[in-house]
Amino acid sequence: MRLVYFGTPSIAVPPLLKLVDEARAPVLVVTRRDRPKGRGLLSGPSPVRVAAESRGLPVATPARADAPEEIERLKAARPDLIVLVAYGQILGPELLAVPHIGAINLHFSLLPRHRGASPVQAAILAGDPMTGVTTMWMTAALDEGPIFQSVPTPIGPDEDAGSLAERLARIGAQCLADTVAKIERGEIARVKQDSSHASYARKLTPEDARLTLADDPVRFVRKVRALAPEPGANLTLESGRLLVLAASPGGVSGTSGAGTFGAGTSGATPGVVRALDPDRGLEIGLDQGSVWLRTVRPSGRRTMSGMAYANGARLKPGDRLAVRA
Repeated sequence: MRLVYFGTPSIAVPPLLKLVDEARAPVLVVTRRDRPKGRGLLSGPSPVRVAAESRGLPVATPARADAPEEIERLKAARPDLIVLVAYGQILGPELLAVPHIGAINLHFSLLPRHRGASPVQAAILAGDPMTGVTTMWMTAALDEGPIFQSVPTPIGPDEDAGSLAERLARIGAQCLADTVAKIERGEIARVKQDSSHASYARKLTPEDARLTLADDPVRFVRKVRALAPEPGANLTLESGRLLVLAASPGGVSGTSGAGTFGAGTSGATPGVVRALDPDRGLEIGLDQGSVWLRTVRPSGRRTMSGMAYANGARLKPGDRLAVRA
């Protein structure tokens, strides 16, 4: 069976390599064009392009996948099946009509929950106990096509978006390989989605990454987990942004954490340092309750523990962290 693979970020690499390892190498890999990366903003290839070229696969990097010349290129490849994994563009009806069998998308949620651009982050933000991967037939509507196969998995209590995405990429690789093998054998499944249970995971914005003292501890920690490791949720301080890469709920209002450097302050005054602890980091009060800042990265500096940050900033219990509203 002739496959054409559409994908771009690192989460799309394990499914591609799984197909190659199972002797189902795509006849063409389509990925996004090189983009500026890192602090120097030097142009670099996508992770999928790097992986594909390392296996000797032909690669195309169109500005628009559905441009007339790209549709002609796709027709010349004579695909039986398109496979899409986090490509980054919506494929139009004319392009989807090219493959003989159709087009399959590997989506990183249990559809119809969390359709859209950020399903991994949305599952963490919502506090879902379970997530998973789904292969679905692509249609003109976003993530609304019939389901071929789903594989569920629990979300760990401390799992962040980065570690969860890595795990889902491995689960998805096997799910996609199984789906392609079944299609090759003629074992076709098309289960209609129940749209009454659908939710939409829009693309995250810089505002979504902003932490405030008005967040309750559960919401604060979920935001940290959903945005870690990149781009990172952040507190805006008078000295600049403080990325919070790991956090956990603190004591309830009226109690205090027992840190190595004192028992902390009473109550949960917003922004006040309540306790310091070598393992849990820096505990600060919120409007309701408190949180431990376990791992942070100040603007222009390296990643460090909350305790190391407090030491460098000379913070002690009772001091106020200068958080801007």
